[in-house]
Amino acid sequence: MANRTNENDNQLYRMNAADISISGLLLGLLLIAPTLLIIWRLKLGFNQKLLVAVGRMLIQLGFVGVYLKYIFLLDNAFVNLAYILLMVLFAALSGIRNSSLRLKKLLFPTFTAMLLPTLFTIFYFNLAIVQIDHIFQANILIPIAGLMLGNTLKTNIVALKSFFNIAQKEEKTYLFLLANGATKNEAARPFLKEAIRTAMAPNLATMATVGLVSLPGVMTGQILGGSDPMLAVKYQIMVMIIIFFNSLLSNILQLLFAIRNGFDNRDQLNKELLSKA
Repeated sequence: MANRTNENDNQLYRMNAADISISGLLLGLLLIAPTLLIIWRLKLGFNQKLLVAVGRMLIQLGFVGVYLKYIFLLDNAFVNLAYILLMVLFAALSGIRNSSLRLKKLLFPTFTAMLLPTLFTIFYFNLAIVQIDHIFQANILIPIAGLMLGNTLKTNIVALKSFFNIAQKEEKTYLFLLANGATKNEAARPFLKEAIRTAMAPNLATMATVGLVSLPGVMTGQILGGSDPMLAVKYQIMVMIIIFFNSLLSNILQLLFAIRNGFDNRDQLNKELLSKA
């Protein structure tokens, strides 16, 4: 009886799921016009950047919608893992560029700092939380990886910028600690801690106010797609936990690599690293 009730509820949610037609999509895009007008009237100066961003979003998401359909149908473990590696690579490239740091020296450390926590967290999510038989299942593996990498990318950018900004401002303190016998890691540890606190603060605030201030994307997407709200809530809770865990672990690894690669052989801050490649 209970199973029949759950099936009826799921059918009701599926029937109430709202699709977006082509005309609806075009009407939604019309909102860009008044947005551009407001930006122009206020002389904010980022109309061109907005148009480029919207154009890239449409092209990129259009391609994603097409090729993910075939990746999901193929559902090949090697293809799925290769796609995850590409996602991590592009995330690492974007993170370094947006942090105004030299690409060549930090690309591999950043790639590693994002890849290792992401793989561990994805497999833990699939094996222990969702408990699916096929841990490389494309329609779970890829979306969850995308969610984690998107959030990890933002925190890594903040962490890197904060770390090197603090290291520059507090360079005299760092040198004083070195002169008094501290190792490079010991002298730079306060910068690492402060950078992590700064990077993780938005995640903490979001977690503390979820459900009161906002309904996050995973939960909203599932509800709009016709899922049971309680199922959406359970997924959202788990997703926020793994995102926070993954971001924190990735930030720690990223900054440990930054300490290793951001200073020269004499343990002095390598200021050439701070300029764009």
